Amino acid sequence: MPRALRYALTLALVTAGACTHARSGPLAEDRADEPADAIANPGAPPQSGDVPPAVDQYLPPGQEPGPPRWRISEVDPRLVVREGSDELGFLEQPCAYDDPCGCLVAAEHRYRRGEDGWSITVVLPEVEFRQVVKRGTCIQGCGHQMPPEPTSVRSLGAIDPAAVEIVVQHPRRVVKKQTCTDPLTPP
Repeated sequence: MPRALRYALTLALVTAGACTHARSGPLAEDRADEPADAIANPGAPPQSGDVPPAVDQYLPPGQEPGPPRWRISEVDPRLVVREGSDELGFLEQPCAYDDPCGCLVAAEHRYRRGEDGWSITVVLPEVEFRQVVKRGTCIQGCGHQMPPEPTSVRSLGAIDPAAVEIVVQHPRRVVKKQTCTDPLTPP
């Protein structure tokens, strides 16, 4: 294919938004209308409830401009305590599987507030890739690596870190990555 034609085709595909990214596809046994925690624990009651407010973004020590606003709890590194107060925060992991073009599979969080504290379910799928090859030309990739998403801090209130139960689930998820027989890299 002549270079000028290839460049024009690349430009047309990028402007048309035809960038191919991985797309999640449910497994045969999965049900698309159910949340991941219901798939991971069939028969268990769905986890819903109060979602605590996102109050801040967490930056690791040394990367914050100014004095640190949060310090890591001694009970669990996913729990942080606001400096100068008793407010407890939970660090939400934004992505379960990163890709150079951004987050490929998002992490899910379910919150349930009880009389004696919080129960948090973190769903981090185990990802299996299936590659789908289509005939023809397509754009593959994003041209440059995306920065990681910031970590949100959810306020759990002024409670003891020992009153927070964190459960991690790892359901299997199939992700279809589409490519073609003549891939082009964006400029």
